[in-house]
Parts: sequence; structure tokens; C-alpha cells
Amino acid sequence: RVGLHLGRSPDLLAALLACLRGGLCFVPLEPDFPARRLQAIAREAQLAVVLHDQPALSFCCPAQPLTRADCAPLPWPKQDPELPAYMMFTSGSTGTPKGVVISRRALALFLQSATDRLRLAADCRWLFVTTPAFDISLLEMLGPLWVGGCAEVADSRTYKDPLALAERLTEQPAISHLQATPAFWRMLLKAGWPGQSQLTALCGGEALDTTLAQQLRSRCARLWNCYGPTEATIWSLLRQVELPLAQGRVSIGGSLAGYRHWVMDEQGKPVAAGERGELCIESDALFAGYWQRDDLTAQVTLMQGQRRLYRTGDRVRQLAEDEFEYLGRRDDQVKLRGFRIELGEVEAGLRRLAGVQDAAVRLQGSGETACLVGYVELATAGSLSRLVIRKALQQVLPHYMVPARILLLEALPKPASGKLDRKALPLAA
Repeated sequence: RVGLHLGRSPDLLAALLACLRGGLCFVPLEPDFPARRLQAIAREAQLAVVLHDQPALSFCCPAQPLTRADCAPLPWPKQDPELPAYMMFTSGSTGTPKGVVISRRALALFLQSATDRLRLAADCRWLFVTTPAFDISLLEMLGPLWVGGCAEVADSRTYKDPLALAERLTEQPAISHLQATPAFWRMLLKAGWPGQSQLTALCGGEALDTTLAQQLRSRCARLWNCYGPTEATIWSLLRQVELPLAQGRVSIGGSLAGYRHWVMDEQGKPVAAGERGELCIESDALFAGYWQRDDLTAQVTLMQGQRRLYRTGDRVRQLAEDEFEYLGRRDDQVKLRGFRIELGEVEAGLRRLAGVQDAAVRLQGSGETACLVGYVELATAGSLSRLVIRKALQQVLPHYMVPARILLLEALPKPASGKLDRKALPLAA
């Protein structure tokens, strides 16, 4: 397993391809994430080496500077398709990130299915804007290369600046594809981006609302609504959005080739048409398991004879064949700005702070106003300020997991059972 602690440049793609060519498993280490979190991932993944292109952090393994060399075209050797292609770390409810192991077979199946669905060809030019720590970035990097097209890298300044990105899109009409979360698209529209008539837009990571769908579809050549958990290898559903919206809503659907989707009840049995249940995915592209966590793997795996299904934890209602209405999460996992967050991991980070007696976190609001709110019960009143708490969290958690608002409470609301009453948590102003 090789850690990639690399900035946004073509070198990142070259290093990723080198790992795949050599049969190595790459593990993205986003330079913008806190050092302690990256070091924890390196330890958990038991990395053999970290490739870097900037001053290296202190890791538990050797750090190798990335070097460039001119060379002739290299042959692509055959590798065992069951070898891990990459390991992507997602938020864990215990306070420790968990590694999702994706095989070469799964990655190849997804890339072939997705590029076929999108009808990608060698003339495509895809702008890569997503952090490598988010698995959908692999479609932006590898999708166009899979068909002989071009992946164009948005540098560290451009991908964070909606004005710069809008300017780049306007100046480079040859860009044919752009993928982003709803929050990112809203930011781009707010910056005054007028749209591009030849652009294919992909939106996923969070639910696509009707207002945004109408705004994007009217500004682009095509709009795809994407759905899929990391454990099913990037996206498993891709559905084109057309105007006017059917029944005034945006549904998810359109299983990629090699994927099947089922709606199950708590006992793992299919529900009747129109009933609510949990979305489960069957595919050869499912993850191999959580790294060294067979217990967690078993919790989300549903076996039906020889068939293996992944329990997504997402509640849906089946509208028609291969079409679903998304209803939210069945547990305390949430999505914010496209990132999947276990509230338990943020709570664990708060509880580890000296002077914190107890803590709770919840998602408040929706769309652009959505934010994490942290509720903190101090061991001694006045011992910590909101600013101190936030700064401490920024040392151990990625920016998207640090609550935007922190409320200091005398005590968290708990009934006689002693369990936290989340519904009684006050709203943050």
C-alpha cells in the first residue's frame, strides 16, 4: 500500500497510474487535511511508503520524493483482478477512519460501465476538481483516460475559488465534462457562472433538489444525477435529468451495467412496490471489505444464498423499475457538501478534548444552509471557549467535519434511560 501525499498536478495522476500498473494499492493522503489525521490513516493502512512532492510530514513509513523521468511508452502488464486497486478512508463511528478496499476488478467494471453510460469518447476533456480523498475524483481522473480522452487538472487555487473556476470554464469551451456536489454547483452559480451549452454536468454526493436541477439543466447540454456509496465503487446509479421534471421531483435510478438495486425491509426481505425500505446493492464492483474490520464488513453485508448485497443505510421508496425516491439516512451518518460523515466520529473527537464532559453533534438545515452543530457539556463551566474547541478539532479532523457552530450546554438532554435525546437538542441561531 502506497500513500499519495501529492498536490493537484498531472504528477498526481502519473503516480496513481504507476501504482495501478505495478499492482500496488494506492491510498490518497489529501495535503489539505490535518497532519494528525493523515498520520493516523498511514498507521491504520500500514503503508509501505508515502510518495510526496512537498515537505514531507513525519509518517510511520519511509517518505519518497516524487521524481520525474522521460521514458518511452510502457507496456501495461496483466495483474490479478482481485488485487486491491485503492483504499479510501471514510468517517468511522468509533472515532477512527475506516478503510474501504476496492479491487482492480471492481474499479475496471465501474469505469467500463460509467464511460459506456456517459458515452465518453476520445474527444472528451474532463476538468478534475474534486479532492482525491473523495472517491468520485477517480471518475474525473481515470474516466477520460479510459477512453483515450483528456483529464485537465484544476490546481489548488482554482478548485477552491468559484470565481476562478467560472472564469476557466468560460475561457476554455473545450471542457466537455464537470462533476461536482450540489454544494459546489450552487457555489459556482452564485459566482455568476452563466453555464455552457456544450457541457455535460454530473451532480452527486448529496440529494439533488429540484431548484438546482432546473438551474443546471437549463445551462448545460446534459445533466446526470449520480448516486453511489464508496463501498460500491464510486457511482452505482446514473440517471439523466430532463425538463420538465417528472412529477416535479428528482429521482435516483439507472443502474449501471453490472449493478442491481433492491429495496429491503429490516429483515432483509424485498418490500412491495411503493413501500419504503433500505436500498441494497448487488454487484461484482462491491468493496472487498473494510480494512482489518471484518465485524464492520459483516454489519453492512446481506447474504441471500450465493448473492452478496451491500446495505447502504439509505432509505428509499421505489417509484418504478430501477427508479427510487431518496428519503434520507437510517442511522446517524450524514452527508454534507458531498462528504459522508459519521456523527459519532465528530462526537468522539469532541469527547477526547480535555475539559469536555460529553458531546453530541447533529446536522442542522438543508441545502446551502446545512451545517454541523456541536453540543458540548463541559466538566467545569467556563473552562473552554468555543474558539479553543474549534481550534483543537481542526488539529485532528478535516475541515468538513469541524462543526460550524458550537453550543456550550450545562448538560446534554437525557431522559431517565440515560441515553441522549437528540430531538431535545436546541437549534443553533
